[in-house]
Amino acid sequence: MAASRYLATMGFFSGKRFRLVVLALLVGFGVHFLTEKKVSQRDFVGKWQSDRAVTPIHLAANGEWELRKDDGTLLQYGVWRYEGKQIIWSIKQGGRIIDDPNPVLSVTPAEFRLRERDGQTTVFKRLD
Repeated sequence: MAASRYLATMGFFSGKRFRLVVLALLVGFGVHFLTEKKVSQRDFVGKWQSDRAVTPIHLAANGEWELRKDDGTLLQYGVWRYEGKQIIWSIKQGGRIIDDPNPVLSVTPAEFRLRERDGQTTVFKRLD
């Protein structure tokens, strides 16, 4: 409290200077929130190469994913969704549906990064 009383006696909280500081802060916050890109499931649709796998993964707009060899052989498949800043991968294993949520760390048109359960980061680079 002593600091605010000192600033008040110096005239910091009155007049034009204070209004300019408040205006600058409001403009700064407004620009940040208006320019922040909203990520959606569409940003992930496509063919991607993971730095942890040899076979590319195909993420379809209908929420399906698959690992398919160049000769067309299907290796693995499931469903995925983007929800709450996470990609949630779902597969059927032993008669049960298993969800594997991974927080999304960053997204650009060329790549995205996920945090794995073990804490490591997986990088996916766009192939199409």
